[in-house]
Amino acid sequence: MINYIKYTLLVLVVSLLSGCEKDHDSIFTQLDIRIVMPDTTPFKQLNVVSAKSHFKNINTYEQVEFPSISGNKAAIELRKGVYTLILEVEAEYKDGSTKLLRNADYNQTTQALTWVEGHESIVLLLKSIN
Repeated sequence: MINYIKYTLLVLVVSLLSGCEKDHDSIFTQLDIRIVMPDTTPFKQLNVVSAKSHFKNINTYEQVEFPSISGNKAAIELRKGVYTLILEVEAEYKDGSTKLLRNADYNQTTQALTWVEGHESIVLLLKSIN
């Protein structure tokens, strides 16, 4: 009888755990990001200032570091939800100069963005801060 109860409990626990697993695509969204520079000066590289750049899920308070930028594009996988974001980069220009640029258009809760589809995209216009 004790073995029967143990077996029944084991089956119940395994059933509950396997029933809680969700499809990865139903939980996460792939976000494509395009960066627009404030002027037409040719740049060499954009380096994300990771201490200041992040996505913040306003429901779970999870903060996710902004991904690295290749050319003027980036991509990240985020849990579906409502996010604020801030991006600060150090732009290295082809003439050797550098400049700090930022996009804080979506940094307040009232400007938060909702990403609930499987694939989303956003365009961020950088502004000079120095």
